[in-house]
Amino acid sequence: MSETASQIRNIQKQTNADDEALALARERRTVVLGAATTFTGISESYSSGSLATGVVTGEVEDADGGVIADRRCYPWLGPDGDDESPVDVVADMQAHVGPIVREQYPDAVVKTMKRGLRVFVNEPLTDGQDPYVDLVFAMKRKDKAGLWIPNMAIPRWDPADPQKHVELLNSGEQALRSVRAQTIRLGKVWNKQFSEPAVCSFNICALGLEAITAVLPIEEALFTFFDHAACALAVRRTEDPAGVSGPINLQKSKDIVVKRLWKARDGLAEALEHDDAADAVQAAMHRVFFQYIEEPAAIGSKNDLADRLRVSTPRLRPVATGVVPVGTINTKRSFGGRRG
Repeated sequence: MSETASQIRNIQKQTNADDEALALARERRTVVLGAATTFTGISESYSSGSLATGVVTGEVEDADGGVIADRRCYPWLGPDGDDESPVDVVADMQAHVGPIVREQYPDAVVKTMKRGLRVFVNEPLTDGQDPYVDLVFAMKRKDKAGLWIPNMAIPRWDPADPQKHVELLNSGEQALRSVRAQTIRLGKVWNKQFSEPAVCSFNICALGLEAITAVLPIEEALFTFFDHAACALAVRRTEDPAGVSGPINLQKSKDIVVKRLWKARDGLAEALEHDDAADAVQAAMHRVFFQYIEEPAAIGSKNDLADRLRVSTPRLRPVATGVVPVGTINTKRSFGGRRG
């Protein structure tokens, strides 16, 4: 295993979600969705979010899903009806779901949120993890793809297609799905290190879909992700992969977002370019994953390390399976490069 890959495996060991907590979250989602589908006028249910696409990191906080209301039962709701908010309907569903869920989870509490219901089970694992379930109330759009999802706090209805997102993220051969999911999880871990993350998890998933289109070693896939994200967001916001909602909003200014991504991209490039030097790899990866990889305690003088990191000045050329070096002055595979 390469030095860079070894460091990445170390990060994954620290941040992979616990299997027991994941199974518990799935079970709770199943119970809540089952209860909600017995409510009057619900035509179907769906699973969504990180749990449904295998990109949960760290503590398992929640499980996402939703129910789709039959328009014939609620003709006054949504933009394709009289544009009314589902506040009253969701309150009735809250009263319906609570007793059913408490048959299995006696201490469960069902509350409303801006897009539907949130169900707290209140049965934590020994490590304290106690996943709740977010249940979205939605309606199919009349003449267009996707769903209308309410924001009852404003109020308004927003177009989205969480079912298509799950389909896209779970598409492709198993090997591709695996490396894409691993890359997205690592991207989320990187983003969450900052006290104020610059991009939302959905944006990282969308960028992962765009960037990881072929099976690559995880270290190369992660470089490809950061390289693509930095270049793409320098130009424009990420489009909704389903083509239903608009471009994804950034959580910080574009300058901050792109600067962080370039720094991460350059750190991966440096690690890969010097993959046979453990101390240089650790130093480079520490700059990317500063919460998970310690800075080397003793790597020689700063001048010595700088000399070793100036072995080559490579550039990259994109190809169908990722990137290849051009113009390097040594024979190692190169992942450095110029921006732009």
